[in-house]
Amino acid sequence: MSRQLSLQDVDLPGRNEELAFDAPWQSTVFALAAAVIDNAFGGDKEPFRNQLIKAITAQPGRPYWESWTAALEALVQTLPTDRAPTGSNWGP
Repeated sequence: MSRQLSLQDVDLPGRNEELAFDAPWQSTVFALAAAVIDNAFGGDKEPFRNQLIKAITAQPGRPYWESWTAALEALVQTLPTDRAPTGSNWGP
């Protein structure tokens, strides 16, 4: 059983009430962020939201999706390194 990933409460760029991606890598960053939020944080969007705010504040002129990438990189740095994700083939 799979469920749809959602990033409600995170400011997403859109056009006509639909997500807007200007390049394929942007949708990849979105999907990766959604997967990390869902799998590592149990769907809690607040840690990512906080990192996104920090990224935008640090470089306000940076393009939006580059801030998303910086936020995702910072969020991943907070993950425990002593164990692999549940159900993965990674690690010992």
